[in-house]
Amino acid sequence: MNILDNISSLYTINARKSPSKKEEIKALKDFSTIGVPTEYIEIIQLASDIEFNVSDQMYIRIWGASGCIEMNEAYEVQKHLPNSLAIGDDEGGGALIYLQGKDGFGVYYNRFADLDIEEAVKIAPSLTELLVNNVDVNTLLDI
Repeated sequence: MNILDNISSLYTINARKSPSKKEEIKALKDFSTIGVPTEYIEIIQLASDIEFNVSDQMYIRIWGASGCIEMNEAYEVQKHLPNSLAIGDDEGGGALIYLQGKDGFGVYYNRFADLDIEEAVKIAPSLTELLVNNVDVNTLLDI
């Protein structure tokens, strides 16, 4: 299943860049302190820096492999949230992060200015559940 071809009608893709290259994905896997979820790898093999409009209420962006490494390093994400990987943002100071948090593993939201496990809010169990099945999309919209 191609996740981007199956996104929910609540999302529209406004912009996207070229897919991440194999060497960029390998560098990301080597960089990450967690096993990079297959669904994320599948998405960035299709496109990078994908900007989604969510119900005409907000935007989220999923970074490509190189951008993912760059942003995790710039914000020292793993220093503040061990065993995590920030994979995108809301274009307004918030991060989308794969994290083993208080509500189990999944995609969490946390402000870059306050990267703290206690502040992390679980959005969905996975990107697929969020983007394709609308699981917990209201949590995202209420942030």
